[in-house]
Amino acid sequence: MYIAEADNQHRAEGGPVFESVPEKATYVQTMFDDIAPSYDVLNSVLSAGIHSSWRTFATRCAALQSGDWVLDVCSGTGEWTVPLRNVVGSSGTVVGLDFSFPMLRSGAERFASVQSEALQGDASRLPFKSGLFHAVTIAFGIRNVVDQAEAFREMARVLRPGGRVVCLEFSQVKNPVFRSLYSVHSKWIMPVIGKLVSGHPTAYAYLPESVARFKTREELAEIMREAGLSPVRMVDLMFGLVCIHVGVKKVSLP
Repeated sequence: MYIAEADNQHRAEGGPVFESVPEKATYVQTMFDDIAPSYDVLNSVLSAGIHSSWRTFATRCAALQSGDWVLDVCSGTGEWTVPLRNVVGSSGTVVGLDFSFPMLRSGAERFASVQSEALQGDASRLPFKSGLFHAVTIAFGIRNVVDQAEAFREMARVLRPGGRVVCLEFSQVKNPVFRSLYSVHSKWIMPVIGKLVSGHPTAYAYLPESVARFKTREELAEIMREAGLSPVRMVDLMFGLVCIHVGVKKVSLP
């Protein structure tokens, strides 16, 4: 099950207080189930539509070819399946996996339109045999996985040697001016719009706080290396607001 790292003493701005890891797990799963119907609309509104271009760029980082097999972990409503299918073509395979069935259900038409499979499952226990996929992608989901190291080990396991894990995630903004603007957006604008559109009282206060508490880009890269992904390349977008980590599965010598 995906949950954010335990932080029992932390209280988000207008967000929930958690007394235990199971309590946070229940909250996060219920939250994503609840906001599923409005998730795509809010992503587009709150990012001004830019999030689609981030996925398009990250797709190029996967170095996929026609006919390849790709797994999209924490796929949500399947937004990444469209650019992935455009690259691998009808001869390839695209599989989306997410822990929230309502999120998958909300994206059912999208999955069907690009002939992609959608499965409910756990990022830390991927239900696939080893060495099956040419690439594994994950967008804005790794920070909500309880055991990130195990998740990356699982991604590396199901990769073919030389295959790539492409992780697209929010990170720490480097530019001080843009950092101030984003702080206002995430603390004041995002929670208000999120609450009005989704109807969930705390989801869009919790989500930016989960970004603020997440690991640095360097710490995440080290976790990927320890999982057997090396080298790991990092690409910053939007002054570091988003960071793409690209890790290559080591090729075993004969």
